[in-house]
Amino acid sequence: MWAPEEDYRQPLLTNSRVSGNNNGRGEGSTSPSSRLQPEHSSRKCNDILFALLFLLVIGGMAAISGIAYTKGDPSKLVPNAPNIPSIPGFNTNTTSSENPIEQYFVSHLESLVAELKRDKDILIYSVLLAIALGAAWIQLLKSFTRFFIYFTLCVGVALVATLGGLFIALGHKEGSESTMIVGGCILVCTLALIIVIVYLRKSIDLTCAMFTETCRGVQRSPSVFIIASLVVLFFIGFIAYWTSSFIYLFSIPGSTVNPLNDNTASEANSTNSEQEQSAFNTKIRNLMYFMIFGFFWASSFISAVFQHCVAGVVSNWYFSRDPTGKSLVGQENAYRSLGRALTTSFGSLAFGSLLIAFIEFMAFMLRVCKNSNATNKLVVMVVSCLQCILGCIESIVRWINKFGYIYVAMHGHSFCTSTKECFDLISRNMFNAVIMDFIGGLVLLLGKILGSAASALFTTALLYGMGKSLNPITIALSAVFAFCIFNLFTHIVGIGTDTIFVCYLEDLETNKDGNLYISPDLHELLQDKCNECKEKEQKNQSKV
Repeated sequence: MWAPEEDYRQPLLTNSRVSGNNNGRGEGSTSPSSRLQPEHSSRKCNDILFALLFLLVIGGMAAISGIAYTKGDPSKLVPNAPNIPSIPGFNTNTTSSENPIEQYFVSHLESLVAELKRDKDILIYSVLLAIALGAAWIQLLKSFTRFFIYFTLCVGVALVATLGGLFIALGHKEGSESTMIVGGCILVCTLALIIVIVYLRKSIDLTCAMFTETCRGVQRSPSVFIIASLVVLFFIGFIAYWTSSFIYLFSIPGSTVNPLNDNTASEANSTNSEQEQSAFNTKIRNLMYFMIFGFFWASSFISAVFQHCVAGVVSNWYFSRDPTGKSLVGQENAYRSLGRALTTSFGSLAFGSLLIAFIEFMAFMLRVCKNSNATNKLVVMVVSCLQCILGCIESIVRWINKFGYIYVAMHGHSFCTSTKECFDLISRNMFNAVIMDFIGGLVLLLGKILGSAASALFTTALLYGMGKSLNPITIALSAVFAFCIFNLFTHIVGIGTDTIFVCYLEDLETNKDGNLYISPDLHELLQDKCNECKEKEQKNQSKV
């Protein structure tokens, strides 16, 4: 599945204008000892305060979960039988000790589990197919990058145009003018998309080269996929833990005044009515806000660890190559990057994820405020404006964090230092206006969609060929699993591409314009982009 070492000596683009004697790694390159690597200070633990604060929050969540599991009673969240609406096809006149709503959900759940158990082999096959397709997609993306990008863009434009034509046809058939207007707007967007793609056609070569270089680095350390899978499994387990804790916390009875003391029930509680006894403790429920904040911080931290691992793998591979393209980096590269993420870089990743968590929590509180004041139009308008502003801030912070994490993985500096040095590096090399165009993101997005569609078609064909009923749940799950697997692959490629870009700027400053680590044709494409930015800036200054 993985390319041989000789493949790394090939040019990124088959029609490259760069000869072997151009600047970069060519036949005329000097020895590897003449190439300099960026300065690396000895790694040490940074942002220790935020690491301790993160561990304190995790400990607080564990303590609250203990209270919830001890005092909570999720069965009280199920409505009583008299309040249940009539369920078609279900007999409520039952002598069972279970109430009707429990029987209804249990029966449907058992039916669903039975269907999935029957089709479990097909689901396993679909997951294995998605993994194989993802690995093949990485290889094909490296070998036929230009074709893949043009094919993906054509498919994307065709899908948008088809959607617009469908809306117009439905509107014409149903006599709905608004539906036809929506279809017309979609067709206008299709035209705008075509114009943008034609305008950015010169960037496609750059996107091709960046993707190819990234795939080479990722394939050299395939253990990064193992680390990525472990991170995803850990995140799924965390979601399951947090959800169960949240449900138990929400169901703590109102008689539990002090959850830390089992002897808090007073004599007055024994005289309360049955409705009062089943009331929930609203004061204890306020701890849910802490659990929500902890969820935002922990999930952002897990994402930061993932980004750090991929960035560490790609950057180590980038600066470990000799002039022929060979690298001594092996399977242990990903594990070392994970180890640094959980040790020396732990506090820096906690700091960066705290910024995202705080913004997400503020957005959550704004949604709560908006829902609780839905009848007040002035409050709704103000909160909506604040949500828009906060959404813009969140996008900017996520973009900043992405490059901050890359620099943390490369050098092991603190988060603030890494972020500042990374953006100083970008601005010094005239790339402050051009980081990556939208073409790469569109290719990765459509790759996930096409992978999901392929898995769903495979599952449907397999069910039909085996003479089984076409269970929509099984088909939908196969598509969801495939989307998650392809999302993992594409996320790795996306982070790797940004890392290659930052490594190139470090390489350019350290080795100037000769004997670079980067592939020659990618160096030329990036320099063309840089010169284009310089020309635009000079024109703007001359106009002023």
